[in-house]
Amino acid sequence: MKPGDILGFILSVQHPLWRWYARMRRATVHDSVIMNGRPLVRCCRGAELILRAGVKINTSVNSNPVIGRSRTSLCAMAPGARLEIGDHVGMSAACICAASSVTIGEHTIIGADVLITDTDFHRPLPGWRWSNDAVGASKPVQIGRGCFIGARAIILKGVTLGDGAVVAAGALVTRDVPANHLAIGNPATIKALDPRWIHPG
Repeated sequence: MKPGDILGFILSVQHPLWRWYARMRRATVHDSVIMNGRPLVRCCRGAELILRAGVKINTSVNSNPVIGRSRTSLCAMAPGARLEIGDHVGMSAACICAASSVTIGEHTIIGADVLITDTDFHRPLPGWRWSNDAVGASKPVQIGRGCFIGARAIILKGVTLGDGAVVAAGALVTRDVPANHLAIGNPATIKALDPRWIHPG
């Protein structure tokens, strides 16, 4: 057997295997989803984690040279939470966590080591303590169609990205980004997008 044949065989086995694994973790996974390497998937009872048609998830280093030791992590962490990844979204070693709602529109690209979360996870309590009330500390995140989110960007709770928005690598996004605008820096500032980056039509 040639090396190319071995690789083809491994790929033919791993995609259905990881889809099966995600379904066993209560995710709803379209048969066309591609998983290069095993992501971490957690869907709480009473929550929804949905991977639509053509979603591509890169976790193995062989699938993306920018991936370090991180693994793609998808989590719908509380009853009633909804994490929905739209048609033909691509991601590499991203961490996406929904305590209430995270929605990602079709054809969006999510770069290596991106963090998207709709919660602060903790809230302060008397006596210098912290709660584990992720749901109470959450606000929905909505990402539009055809967005581009650069490597190691962070998108925090309550943020909406309009269609075609671009988030620069390493940006910290704490407020809405209109359609066809750029978020850059920490904390991110919002600028009109260079016309060369705007989707035609």
